[in-house]
Amino acid sequence: MTLPVFRCTRAAEAVAGQVLAVGEDVAGHAVRVRRIGPGEQIEIVDGAGTRARGTVTAASATGMEIDVAEVITEAANRPRLVLVQALAKGDRDLQAIEAATEIGVDEVIPWAAERSIADWPAKKREKMAAKWEHLLRSASLQARRSRFPALHELVRGTSLIQRLGETDAVFVLHETAQRRLSQALRDLGGSGGAAAAETEHSPAAGTESTESDSGAAVRPERIVIVVGPEGGISDGELEALSGIGAAPVLLGPTVLRSSSAGSAGLVMVQNSLGRW
Repeated sequence: MTLPVFRCTRAAEAVAGQVLAVGEDVAGHAVRVRRIGPGEQIEIVDGAGTRARGTVTAASATGMEIDVAEVITEAANRPRLVLVQALAKGDRDLQAIEAATEIGVDEVIPWAAERSIADWPAKKREKMAAKWEHLLRSASLQARRSRFPALHELVRGTSLIQRLGETDAVFVLHETAQRRLSQALRDLGGSGGAAAAETEHSPAAGTESTESDSGAAVRPERIVIVVGPEGGISDGELEALSGIGAAPVLLGPTVLRSSSAGSAGLVMVQNSLGRW
């Protein structure tokens, strides 16, 4: 059974063999909600890759002391996985980013697409972003992650392309696409397969593999999955994305909701990379 994990801003200060005192940001939830007490083992993470494991030696609702046994820094995955999630009604967008976090997404870009029914009006934008950030953090702890996904600022319409770069492999989930995501991912891996996809460079989506001077294929820094709104991605948005090399792809024979399409795509990516 995995140990309970708590977020602590002081996790990076932990040293194996020493006692670390943590405040109410950890103890409040650990003691009041989880009923953690002396003698129990826990892990604390900082959301940036540090994971410290230790035994609680003292506990109250306002503070805890942890006898640290081990501290590790978990490396960031390459390529990074990015979900562009269109805003959706009925909290379906929240369901989407929660599942994506548990699956292992590294970055989330909220997108007010042209056909999005839901929106973040200016007076509520900060509140909505905080709601997404809180969900990403809680889902990360549920999944026992030491690195939490980065939340980008809201983008609108075709301005999404400004957040995507030449080193990104971008796949737009679209029900009219002829090419399946599974095939696109196989092509992305090239002859090196899943192991090759773990390296730091790869061909841009929708383009032919190019060879560097050393003969090695260029691999992507990020693999981006774009999920549109309930009304679908507009022709203008699809054209803009295709213009930067994004590839429209099909998940399978059925049409998924915006709350589940991204997580399905990310599972396929994780599998293609050999992580799952």
